[in-house]
Amino acid sequence: MLQRVLSSLLIVAALAALSPDEAAAAGVEGTKVAKIAFRGNRKVEDAAIFAVLSSKVGEAFYRSRVAVDVRAIWGMGYFDDVQVNLLTSSKGVILVYVVREKPSVRKIIVGGFDEIDLDKINEVLDLRRNAILDISQVKRNVEKIRDLYTEKGFYLAEVRYRLRKVRRNRVDILIDIEENDEVTIRRITFIGNSKVKDADIKRVMGTREGGFFSFVTSSGTYQESAFERDMLLITALYYDRGYINVKLSEPQVLLSPDKRYMYITIHVREGKRYKIGKLDVKGDLLWPKKKLLKSLRTKEGQWFQRTRLGKDVMRLSSGYKDRGHAYANISPLTSIDANKRTVSLTFNIQKGPIVTVERINIRGNTKTRDKVIRRELKVAEGDTYSQTLLERSRARVTALGFFESVNLSTRRGSADDRIIVNFEVKERPTGTFQIGAGFSSVENFIAQAQISQNNLFGRGQRLALQAQISGLRQLFSLSFWEPYFLDTRITFGFDVFNSLRAFESFNRNATGGSLTWGYPLLDDVRVFVTYKAEIVDVSTRGRGTLFGSGLSLEIPQGVQLANLFNDGFTSSVRFSVQWDRRNNRLFPSKGFFHAAWAEFATGLLGSQNIFNRFGAFSRWYYPIFGPFIFKVNAQIGAIFSSNNAGVPIFERFFTGGIQDVRGFRPRSLGPRVKVLQRPDPNAPLFEFNKGGNKELVFNVEIEFPIFQKVGIRGVVFTDAGMSYDDDEPISFPRLRHSWGFGFRWFSPIGPLRFEWGLPFSPNPGEDPIVFEFTIGNFF
Repeated sequence: MLQRVLSSLLIVAALAALSPDEAAAAGVEGTKVAKIAFRGNRKVEDAAIFAVLSSKVGEAFYRSRVAVDVRAIWGMGYFDDVQVNLLTSSKGVILVYVVREKPSVRKIIVGGFDEIDLDKINEVLDLRRNAILDISQVKRNVEKIRDLYTEKGFYLAEVRYRLRKVRRNRVDILIDIEENDEVTIRRITFIGNSKVKDADIKRVMGTREGGFFSFVTSSGTYQESAFERDMLLITALYYDRGYINVKLSEPQVLLSPDKRYMYITIHVREGKRYKIGKLDVKGDLLWPKKKLLKSLRTKEGQWFQRTRLGKDVMRLSSGYKDRGHAYANISPLTSIDANKRTVSLTFNIQKGPIVTVERINIRGNTKTRDKVIRRELKVAEGDTYSQTLLERSRARVTALGFFESVNLSTRRGSADDRIIVNFEVKERPTGTFQIGAGFSSVENFIAQAQISQNNLFGRGQRLALQAQISGLRQLFSLSFWEPYFLDTRITFGFDVFNSLRAFESFNRNATGGSLTWGYPLLDDVRVFVTYKAEIVDVSTRGRGTLFGSGLSLEIPQGVQLANLFNDGFTSSVRFSVQWDRRNNRLFPSKGFFHAAWAEFATGLLGSQNIFNRFGAFSRWYYPIFGPFIFKVNAQIGAIFSSNNAGVPIFERFFTGGIQDVRGFRPRSLGPRVKVLQRPDPNAPLFEFNKGGNKELVFNVEIEFPIFQKVGIRGVVFTDAGMSYDDDEPISFPRLRHSWGFGFRWFSPIGPLRFEWGLPFSPNPGEDPIVFEFTIGNFF
């Protein structure tokens, strides 16, 4: 209001500045404008002011036009004073607009922040350096900062601004923040809810009462937008329990006398509970009415539940859309009988035309080639529309791991029976160059280097060169993977490697390579055939052979154990099948992954080491509540040999450690025998871990975020496992059990795991707690 008054006064003053004698002279009104000039504008160019004027050179002069022009110049927002001088000449009227520019902004300085980072504050600011000062804009930005603090729970935060004049008509904007204490929700009270417990209501709310872990979980923070959603969620909870007339009052919010705590009270009027009355379907029926009604989860006599009703609408809609009716409309019509307390439902179905896919657009793939995406789609241009196949296509593109996001949208095509499908993707970095080093309780020193590209040249191929060196292993490998070999559905891959692994009682050194071919049986089911050839050398040394000497053993020939140390050339073929329904193959949070395999190393393939290996695992991933992920892994394996020498020791199962059963030393679980360290009968006995020919492992985890932004997650777990000797059956009572906790950091050099395992019943000589750290995912 004040600004409007000032504007009017300036316009009046500007018009008054016209010379009375000249303005009043006969013939001035309507006289041609000979020239328009500007004075006082340094930063704003003449052309910018000319653009807003209605008066033009060569046109007639009118005082009303000048008044409009003054308003227009003032409305540009660049000046705090506008005056007009009117001169006459033999050629006509000369208009001179004299302006005084507002100062420009030299700096924006924010001070007093602590609880909120400056980057977050800058995200809400739209003030710019070197811009013309706009006080209203400054005030809006102050309010934005205040709103930001309110959103974070700092309701007492005060934000002010000051202007500091500097040379050359410039100012610095100083924004001062006084954060004060954060206001925490101490208690949320519900009044009038006799049918639904407080705990049930609070469970669906995003707003939580403050607690001990509020600094981690952000509970206790009040956000108006979040609380408005909570009111809708509470209403939905009552609807799902049949209370269709529930009413919630506006929340009453009280602050404690010291203004540190907030108390919220909500009055609930629950109303009566309603059941489902009669059910019916009408309209365009593609199936018999009885079959449609049978497919519904909603049944007559049940308590009304809106969520179940919504799922039924989606189920019916999906059935029609999978038949090509992309624009099918399912409307549930309700009839409420207050006396009987029933809600009768009629599903009105309008199927619309059968729709074909006119065009599929793929956008955002700046690197990945179109065909890499299109070959994952289950729908092609010209096909009949199918909602399920489109959703499955989106899931398959997401599972590639090349994109941060994959969005699916549709719009009407060139006719009512045509539809255009859009896939909008956002590329993510798929190439890595990593060099890292660290220290592990399990492997002592760890060094690793890796160059990998999971989307080579945008073709969807994977190439990786890797080197790892630690106290227990050494690996150099080159691998390549082509998911669509020669643009067919055949998968091809190869790798070459040199590895050295230190076990408790021996070292295994291998050099070789493998070739893999795969083919999809179903969308998520693939079969693979892998040929592997390697030369294996075994030495009887203890742990620590890579960085320091370990214990050496002499295994006398003729002793049965010595046969296990036969090494040489291994040539094997492996058949495997995988069923993968994980939502993310690197960091899954939902779905499952099952696999089974059989590997045969025989003399027919030229193998010196003879064995048959069988195995399988089943992994499940469930989001249980919020960001908490429940994960289960069960794995079984067995290996046999028709050779008199038995299964080579380097192919046997060694259980224990961070890779399977945590809480026990690496590879320490399983059959053990006592042998002499030397052929001398007086030599001391050494307890030798010979490994098992059967293995059983179970893992259960709950993973949850701790600091999500930096990729730190927590985990609690329980494990069970054991490896069994040749003459032992797999026995559940012999399983060793443990539990533990830890955290994981998804760092730039890869996933890092820090975990503490505790055996439930440690044997003599076993540690009561084992801390382990390693690089890499678990399952």
